[in-house]
Amino acid sequence: MSTLARILFFALILFASSVATASDVKIDSSTVRTDQAAVERIAKQIERNTLTSNNDLKRLIEQVTDYKSHAGDCISARQAESNDVTQQIMALGPAVKGESWQVTSSRLQLERQQTQTSQLLASCRLLEVSSANVLRDLLKLQNERLTNRLQTRGPPTGHIIEQLLPELSKPSKLFNLQRLRDRLGSGSPDTLYWLGALTLLGLAGGLLWRHRLARVTPVDAAHDLTRAVAQAIALSLNRYRPGLLVSGLWSIYWLTAGPAAWGWPLLAGISFLLFAYHLALVAIRATFNPPAPARPYLPFSKPLAQRFGKSLRWLALNGTIGGAIFATPIADASSPNLILLARSLWGTLLVLNIIWTVWLIRSLRGKRGIGPVRVTIAILLLVGLAAEWTGFRDFSQFVVGGVALTLVCLLIAWLISALSSDLIDSMDEGRHAWERRLKERLGVSGNNFVPGLFWLRILIHILIWVALIFSLMRIWGVPSTTQMVMLSWVMRGFTIGQVTIEPTRVLIALMVLALLLSLGSWARAVLDQRLSHARLERGAREAAVAITGYGIIIAAALISLVVAGVAFQNLALIAGALSVGIGFGLQNIVNNFVSGLILLFERPIRTGDWIVVGSVEGFVRRISIRSTQIQTFDRADVIVPNSELISNSVTNWMLRDTFGRVRVPIGVAYGTDTQQVKEILLRVAREHPLVIQDSSAIPNPHVLFLSFGDSSLNFELRAYIRDVGERLSVHSDLNFAIDAAFREVGIQIPFPQRDIHIITPPQDPHSRPDPTAEREPPA
Repeated sequence: MSTLARILFFALILFASSVATASDVKIDSSTVRTDQAAVERIAKQIERNTLTSNNDLKRLIEQVTDYKSHAGDCISARQAESNDVTQQIMALGPAVKGESWQVTSSRLQLERQQTQTSQLLASCRLLEVSSANVLRDLLKLQNERLTNRLQTRGPPTGHIIEQLLPELSKPSKLFNLQRLRDRLGSGSPDTLYWLGALTLLGLAGGLLWRHRLARVTPVDAAHDLTRAVAQAIALSLNRYRPGLLVSGLWSIYWLTAGPAAWGWPLLAGISFLLFAYHLALVAIRATFNPPAPARPYLPFSKPLAQRFGKSLRWLALNGTIGGAIFATPIADASSPNLILLARSLWGTLLVLNIIWTVWLIRSLRGKRGIGPVRVTIAILLLVGLAAEWTGFRDFSQFVVGGVALTLVCLLIAWLISALSSDLIDSMDEGRHAWERRLKERLGVSGNNFVPGLFWLRILIHILIWVALIFSLMRIWGVPSTTQMVMLSWVMRGFTIGQVTIEPTRVLIALMVLALLLSLGSWARAVLDQRLSHARLERGAREAAVAITGYGIIIAAALISLVVAGVAFQNLALIAGALSVGIGFGLQNIVNNFVSGLILLFERPIRTGDWIVVGSVEGFVRRISIRSTQIQTFDRADVIVPNSELISNSVTNWMLRDTFGRVRVPIGVAYGTDTQQVKEILLRVAREHPLVIQDSSAIPNPHVLFLSFGDSSLNFELRAYIRDVGERLSVHSDLNFAIDAAFREVGIQIPFPQRDIHIITPPQDPHSRPDPTAEREPPA
């Protein structure tokens, strides 16, 4: 456990140091002059129109963006420094005749510093203006080039087919077989020997012991999604192991050999593509149709999952074929028209495959809201396909490539989000042995959640969304300046009114809060364990642990606010707003909060006490800062506000000790020997193990002859027991024992009896007989 504490401690130090150094900006005058000169040189290049390469243009945009960012940091830092110096000069006041030389020297030094700061501030502002103007020109040039590139039209595919038809009789014009043979990569006999040996080695390693994994026990995804996914991946890797090993060994060989002067040989490219294709097959099979004995873990029907997996396998095959045609020496050996025709045909298959895959998403998700989304995707893909066939190939590549990469990014984000959420749920539920041990060490018992994981879940989802947004911005060609501005907002923050929000510091604050809450839970568990060996009552120990926990929570919240950059100078305003809220609507919450503190310090009730509050009676299970949880004898949990426990009368059966009295009323028939009844009742009480006897502080059991009842002689047995929590059980045991003892000696327990006399009124001789009455038959 000390190791965990060290890890958390060093993690906090790392976060604190990163926050402390994040805003440390030191830019001197020489740096500003250097950046200004670089900006002026770039401006001259724009005027001379010497920027021909798009890569150079992109590099200059990033460089000028950095200069503008440096200028903004310089302005912020120097402005703050100037304000500070101005306040110091104002504090010294104007020069006075006869003042000390120390004051005069300090004023002159501050005035020189103010002059230098103002000069540097002016230079930084000039750099910001110049870099902004140059950046605007660069972006304009980039947008013009992008627009021209997207509007550039090449020969339509139909025209290319017309040009290729006469050349079909001359294959040498369509395909240079000699160039492809030179770049095959099999010129050396050693290469063929090595590839053959690696093939045999891969097949041997892939085919041996393949059936051993088929005997593993399947994992139920409903109880452990992470293990179910891991098992599906392992079995899918085992299924495609021969192809993976062969293509992987080939790839390792070519990576070791290195590329030639003109690039990678054809066999190297094929090796890389086959390895990537097999990895894609493993991922698709593990996701939608895991090999037996693994069970599907996605909430889809088996036929639907198989169809979706089939469409993705065709998509992987199309990608592999496209890579083999356009990213290997095959493209260099083919004529330009043949490559353009192959691109149109391959693009058609790819677009149709993507539309087929997207069309299955609605059935997989079972939601109608996704219908407009898939229609939009299909329309975009068809527009890109039409642009490809009509000659606007750059526009087609922009649209189709953007849609395809967007779908890939969304799929990856969904997988990461689902797996991270399941991992956090698994830690909360303690599905694995190591997770249960971790919960025990953190002092989290049962089904309680691990403190801090809620904030960790939020942090992970925020990071996923941020990464997804920036990825989509790069995919769809959002200008780098916009990306840099958004990145600057994330890293350095933005200002709303007089409030500055820094998302990076907020995320770090969430991480610090999660770590501190976990550390606080561990500290509470350690404190509870240490105090359990001390001579403290259970209530005192639980009060100390609870107060320590609340203190740690408050400290964690304050530290997180400091890390997030909250200015505590404004706490007076916050306190004023809280006071108004308390006066209008929060008085009950504050009342319960203060009452909770009183309960924790004064301890009129403790966890485990049997109390009666109004109509609620039961055992205290938990005392929190706002309310108290009481479990009734029917095992119903009642949440009672703490203010009711302080302001109302509360009966606590266990305040000083656990002793309690049991009263057993009993009635016997008239004529029974009363002295015998007394002796039997006392004997029954003495024989019970929980009844207290021969104690100097507690009276012995005794019997009272209460009254002469209507049907019985009424007695009452009174006895004290050691645990009042067992009062009902002891009462029941005594009743059974009394009934058995009375039966042995023949003592009867009477029940109420009444004598009923029925008086029949005399019959009137003048009254008519009832015709419905039964008549006696004649004799």
